[in-house]
Amino acid sequence: MASKNFIQVLLHNFTEYADAPAMMFKRQGDYVTISYRDLEGIALRVASNLIRVGLKPRDRIAILSQNRPEWAYADLGSLLAGAITSAIYATSLPEEAAFIIRDLEASILFVEDASQLKKILEIRDRIPTVKKVFVFEEAFENPDPSWIRPFSSLLQGGEPIPEVRAKVAGMVDAIEGGDIMCIIYTSGTTGNPKGVVLTQNNYLQTSAILVEGMGMDVISRLHRNISFLPLAHAFERFAGYYLLLYLGCCIGYAESLETLVQNLREIRPQFMVAVPRVFEKIHARMTQNVRTSSLPKKMIFHWAMKVGKEASRYQSAHRPLPAGLRLRHKLAEALVFKKVKEAFGGDLEFCVSGGAPLSREIAEFFHAMDILILEGWGATEATTPSTLNNPREYRFGTVGKPLPRVQVRVADDGELEVQGPNVFKEYWKNPEDTKATFTPDGYYRTGDIGVIDENGWVTITDRKKQLIITSGGKNIAPAPIEHFLLGGRHIESAYVHGDRRHYVTALLVLDQNAVTATAIHLGVPDLPWEELIGHPVILEKVQKEVDRANDQLPRYMQVKYFRILPKPFTIESGELTPTMKLKRGVVAARYKDLLDGMYIEEAKG
Repeated sequence: MASKNFIQVLLHNFTEYADAPAMMFKRQGDYVTISYRDLEGIALRVASNLIRVGLKPRDRIAILSQNRPEWAYADLGSLLAGAITSAIYATSLPEEAAFIIRDLEASILFVEDASQLKKILEIRDRIPTVKKVFVFEEAFENPDPSWIRPFSSLLQGGEPIPEVRAKVAGMVDAIEGGDIMCIIYTSGTTGNPKGVVLTQNNYLQTSAILVEGMGMDVISRLHRNISFLPLAHAFERFAGYYLLLYLGCCIGYAESLETLVQNLREIRPQFMVAVPRVFEKIHARMTQNVRTSSLPKKMIFHWAMKVGKEASRYQSAHRPLPAGLRLRHKLAEALVFKKVKEAFGGDLEFCVSGGAPLSREIAEFFHAMDILILEGWGATEATTPSTLNNPREYRFGTVGKPLPRVQVRVADDGELEVQGPNVFKEYWKNPEDTKATFTPDGYYRTGDIGVIDENGWVTITDRKKQLIITSGGKNIAPAPIEHFLLGGRHIESAYVHGDRRHYVTALLVLDQNAVTATAIHLGVPDLPWEELIGHPVILEKVQKEVDRANDQLPRYMQVKYFRILPKPFTIESGELTPTMKLKRGVVAARYKDLLDGMYIEEAKG
């Protein structure tokens, strides 16, 4: 199928897959499904009514909501009306939402419910371009019906669907591949977010090269995903939404991150995309459950994992299992692995991890249980993917090889640079940053430090801007140190510090389940959490884990002192981005006194 823009693909697929399931979502406690024909009717109705209320081609709209089918209805309806779409994280503060809406000069807003509407009302005087606000959920007080309307009003009345389809098709024919499709705002680990301009061709060509890279034999096995990462983020926007519609697959919406395990069993996806933190939490919970199991169950699990790891080596090399190993693997499957795979729905072909580096140990742990996690790498500015491991060819610890027609190279300072049809057009209304982010010969400067081996496998080592330069002139990447610290049973997350300092220190957050289990096992009195993490027995355990991490590091990278925080890093506190990346500047500023206190010796010396 030859298409000159991504929306033509959508219109084609509405017909090609008319009776196939397009979306699954919960209604009154049960999952319901709508077809591509249903989705087309909804999107066309929304488009028709948006045009009727004054939406014009190339107008900007923004969606402030958690993942839900109405998010897609609003986005697709706006695209079919010729608009440029954008989104705001549901966790954003009012002032963050105001910045994006004002920067976009958005004319239409879609918000989820009364709580999100409250944010908009707080900033109304700062967003003068907004002509209408539509609310997905009906239960809200409406202080201004001329400005605020229920989203359901866009699903009623208007022109007959065949007439709308013909009108939209004519508008879509005028859209060129280089025209803007959406503007995605970076999550902003430092400063205000920047609007990344992605074109029709960016999504059209990136979808095509991903299918080419994965192969139709792999793609043909995929029918459903599970969507739970925020759609305001480029990773989910592409891999969990637009790509699914491009392939004619079904999007299964999780109710929330808290209900993910239950929803996996209900949706039974063939693949899922997630950030490493999701896999790390599942791994931590599984290992904790094993530790608290009876001795026979522990023995069975550890035997099965030993068999699984041996089988994984053969599978990774695409070699058949020897007869004896094959029999042992079938038994391990029946005793352990089948139950784990059922927790992921039972039909999972593979997972894709992105957004941050995934520990090789975590990938190997799951693969031993026959759950394949394919790590990829990219950026919002690259329509998400630039490299990806493949079910037919993967190497744990790497982010795979470049996708077809994507070139990745290493600059003199170790920074990875990318060129290809996936690379963005520009930063919205920001020519200075646009110019600075491209090399003279047109490569996008990613800001990631990495290496490419002789066979083309790419490995990410750190972010360029996150490098610690000690007062002695040593360049230190914090990610490997934090990785080794997280290898400890009791350490849930870590922040490594030391820029312009003489040595490295760390702030640690402990795993409450692991610490509590250790306290009970060793007879520590029942104490409040703030006191428990300072108990000598717990401190001794944590110190040993820090020592084990240090043993794997050169001396200049070793953590000399650490402090334990009583509360975890959270999105709500502003310490994590919505995709759970650490906002290092926020953490450094918030805990400045605690960090400075670990350099008293340095000050004296």
